[in-house]
Amino acid sequence: MKILALLCVVFACQPFFLPSATAQVADTVYHNGSILTMAGESPTYVEALAVRDGKIVFAGTKDGALAMQGATTKFKDLEGKALLPAFLDGHSHYINSLLVANQCKLYAPPSGPGKNVPSILAELKKYAADREIPKGEMIIGYGYDDTVMPDGRLLNRDDLDKAFPDNPVRVDHVSMHGTVLNSPALKYYGYSAETKTPPGGVIVRKPGTEEPWGLIMETAYIPVMEKAEPMTAQQEIDWTRAGQMLYAEAGITTAHEGVTHLPQFQTMKRASDAGANIIDVVAYPFITDVDRVLAEFPVSEWVQYKNRFKVGGVKITLDGSPQGRTAFFTTPYLTGGPAGEKDWKGEPTFPQDLANQMVKKVYDLNVPLILHCNGDASIDAFLTAYEFARAGDFSRPWNVTTIHTQFMRKDQIPKFVEYKVRPSFYTLHTFYFADAHIKNRGPRQAAYISPMRDAIDAGLRPSNHTDFVVAPLDQMTMLWSAVNRVSRAGSEVGPDQRVTPYEGLKSMTEWVAEQYDELDTKGTLDVGKLADLVILDKDPIKVDPLSIKEIKILETIKEGVTIYPASDEMNKPLKVATRDAGKTYTWRAHACDLSGVNNAANREWTLITLRGETIDTAKPPTMLFGSGKLSIFGGVNRLSGSYGLVDDSVTIGELISTRMAGPPELMDLERKFAQTLASVDGYHAHDDELELLSKGIRVATFRARE
Repeated sequence: MKILALLCVVFACQPFFLPSATAQVADTVYHNGSILTMAGESPTYVEALAVRDGKIVFAGTKDGALAMQGATTKFKDLEGKALLPAFLDGHSHYINSLLVANQCKLYAPPSGPGKNVPSILAELKKYAADREIPKGEMIIGYGYDDTVMPDGRLLNRDDLDKAFPDNPVRVDHVSMHGTVLNSPALKYYGYSAETKTPPGGVIVRKPGTEEPWGLIMETAYIPVMEKAEPMTAQQEIDWTRAGQMLYAEAGITTAHEGVTHLPQFQTMKRASDAGANIIDVVAYPFITDVDRVLAEFPVSEWVQYKNRFKVGGVKITLDGSPQGRTAFFTTPYLTGGPAGEKDWKGEPTFPQDLANQMVKKVYDLNVPLILHCNGDASIDAFLTAYEFARAGDFSRPWNVTTIHTQFMRKDQIPKFVEYKVRPSFYTLHTFYFADAHIKNRGPRQAAYISPMRDAIDAGLRPSNHTDFVVAPLDQMTMLWSAVNRVSRAGSEVGPDQRVTPYEGLKSMTEWVAEQYDELDTKGTLDVGKLADLVILDKDPIKVDPLSIKEIKILETIKEGVTIYPASDEMNKPLKVATRDAGKTYTWRAHACDLSGVNNAANREWTLITLRGETIDTAKPPTMLFGSGKLSIFGGVNRLSGSYGLVDDSVTIGELISTRMAGPPELMDLERKFAQTLASVDGYHAHDDELELLSKGIRVATFRARE
């Protein structure tokens, strides 16, 4: 296949300078905007930024950048827009982004339609109808928020059974710590009246019985998490790219996978090895799966990228979610427990002795630790485990981040400073869940949630995160929440804990780079760092703080290459250069094809030879492919499937066929053709001829239909 090189354009309005023999020639120069470096304690701007070979080679005056101009240098006029280091994801559940494109979004307003039980059922029905989901197939929704259901009327098994008698249905809780299941789904995942509630778990029972009534949470939810449906090889590629585009659209070039079990680790590793990643992905195996992951991926290969994927350390979870009333506190919830428990303080995920041993295991591995703790009692439990692991010796540096840390008490902050532990806060709760926290914990404790101001003033450098898919992947709303702390209802939530826009941006860039031990390559616009950039339509430092969430992500750039364009036409191809500058790829929301170079796509091809034999039937098989979809007429039946192109290889997914009968010779040809397609791993296109290859051997040739 002919490979087209990328074209670089030098704008005619720019003067041309021939660089000296020793000067670097820039690939791209950005100028005429708010170029905020994020370096230093206060906002610092430069006139121009120059990029070469995926790295920043200059940040300073425009004249200095012009001195790096060559014949192929491209000038990017920002036209007053803002250029910043790309955002780094402090914590989310990246692996779920691969799945939510095939799930029903049920966030509560304004992020989704799930305002009450009837609206949730209606949205699920619409989703199932639009996708023509057959009887017996699982229907999955995500984002269910029981804290905003009117009059406490919660979704249950009976609701889902009545609406979907013939399908298993799973509606995942917004906390990602539980789900609501109907009867077929309960059976599928192995829950019944005989299922005992495990320590640290919740199984809500139907009143007067032992029958599960739908809601499963915390450790009781683990069987659901572990029974993830396997993806095909094609889906791993397609869904990886679909998920990563969600991050790119949010201005993020490094994603966080916050609780990785072995099957999910294997999926990410295979997709990465196939060259599917357009952003960096950092994964943290869950403590219960660490040994299994180590058996396949030794610790000597951790904390270093390969194909834009690395294992960043280990994840431990010590409690649940405050809005789900499963976070662990030193004082009781005002509203009781999720299953009606009295004097309910929540429960730890693991008893203290076991938590101590888990934290020590990570310390002995000498890898970073991220540890989920929400309630103040779970933060106490973390500090106890941390002290146990170190046994009085705090001399060796250890990268530890506490995830969420939402109900941190003020008296706990000095310990974080002393131990150099970084809190990663979740300020979006001040918007999405403030009313639930006030109801469950009282106004005083709710107002101190995610105390970023006090943490920074004490000398900590916290990160901030969305916890996607618990909250939408929206970096501007996350920044807005840290700066303004205003609830969904419009009330101020702990205004004394507000931070400046610059500090909020630090918690999304430089301080996250520190969290990943990547400050030498990311987080600020310094020479030598990766050209991971984001362009915004306005500068967050210079606008009214209340309007920050209206700022738009216009462009996301990974190592000097645009991966998300400023365009509403996301279905149109986006050309992305790989590390080999001679190759150009087309990225779509759900599939990848070679573009420009792919003169085979969107043309109908007629089979002329198959495994060396000439095809001379009256109606030979034909094939049309494009945008990741195959449409085939085999001679008798219609076949369809998916394909994806990675580097120089092609992967063809399982084909679905109609069931018509025809002449035996045509049926035999059709069968051989389908079998051949299953073996295809490469192809060449030359003008009007297409060759399909298997292990480098030509197995079929086609001619373009006139």
